[in-house]
Amino acid sequence: MAREIETTNFEPVSVEVTTPAFEAYARFREDYENSPKCAVRGSMSDSQTGRVGTISDAAVDKMAVVWLAEKYKELGRDITRADIESGASSGFDSLMAESALKQFETIKHAKFNHEGGFLLIGSREKDVLTGKDIDKTLQGIENQRRSLDLVAPLFANNGALFDKLAEDHEGKRSINYWDLKDARKADDRARAKGDRLYTDEERQAIDNLFKKWGSSDMRRIEHRGQGDTMGCDGLLNYDTVAKGAGFENPEEIHAAANAHSGYLADFVQNKCETEASNMATIQEARRMQREEDEAIEKSMNYTVRPGQGYDRIARDVLKQQNGLKPQESSVVQFSEEIANLNGTTRARHNQELNLHPGQTVRIHDDEWKMGQLLESRVRVHQYLNDNLNLEVLDQVQRGR
Repeated sequence: MAREIETTNFEPVSVEVTTPAFEAYARFREDYENSPKCAVRGSMSDSQTGRVGTISDAAVDKMAVVWLAEKYKELGRDITRADIESGASSGFDSLMAESALKQFETIKHAKFNHEGGFLLIGSREKDVLTGKDIDKTLQGIENQRRSLDLVAPLFANNGALFDKLAEDHEGKRSINYWDLKDARKADDRARAKGDRLYTDEERQAIDNLFKKWGSSDMRRIEHRGQGDTMGCDGLLNYDTVAKGAGFENPEEIHAAANAHSGYLADFVQNKCETEASNMATIQEARRMQREEDEAIEKSMNYTVRPGQGYDRIARDVLKQQNGLKPQESSVVQFSEEIANLNGTTRARHNQELNLHPGQTVRIHDDEWKMGQLLESRVRVHQYLNDNLNLEVLDQVQRGR
């Protein structure tokens, strides 16, 4: 629980920086709330086209910062951890709050915010998120977005254009300024002969990258070696873009670049349907296990009927278990075991005849119970193995 603190004056978040982020956030919120309840964190629909795509965890984290900006405007003061925890009033808010808490320390240190404005010996740092903290983080997100927008055409359609342009540089498939220049020249020659190497959309993307190479937006997502003073020798690949655009791993670039292209539509639809099937299978397994546990517990005891002693109880139980009339030797052995479980012996009972109708007697010991439970769990486990899509289940368990 965050300690009580004095909050600072309200400072509006800069609209010109956050407008694109707010627009993306609003679309995602609508899609999330209106989508099927089948683990939709990894999927969303395009409100305009109705197509389905995916959104990465990194994108969810960025939208959580916009959620904080909304909350900051709503509260009109600094945000505490308690504010975030108490703000989860819906499934969507819970998703945003979880991400916001995960990023709390990072956002808090986006801009130094120590009491008195300086980091002094003995100073006490406030455990809150200020408007400056949120705004500084949003500015970084906007910078990453501009960089990603610049190279998004490279990674659309499963990275088709990247694969066309990439060469081996320093032992890794990458793109540099000279690759773009060579691609433009080769395409110009082909077009002069009435042919072309790249579609009009691809050529536009290549021209845009070539002209923007060396800009601040490009420098965020390319790797530059020592001595690169011309701004032309940087390398661009999945790893550099992931790092510069704030993704946790290169695979998330595909999700961001293809979110509204329809490229992943079939995959996401199948994934949702499979997750729904998995959930039904899991619920059925839970029902099976619950009923079997109850049946095993019930089978530990026996209610005495009129005229029954341990021999008749043993004979009845063995017949129920095997469906056949038991051998007398088995009846005698089981009768002795039942008598022992109930604090007597078969011989003593035959003399005393001390059982009464409606009385409950123990007929199995704990070792038998554990054996039955083990067999039950093996059956349920086999049912899950036969009916679950384990790949999708793993994705769900990892929150993907």
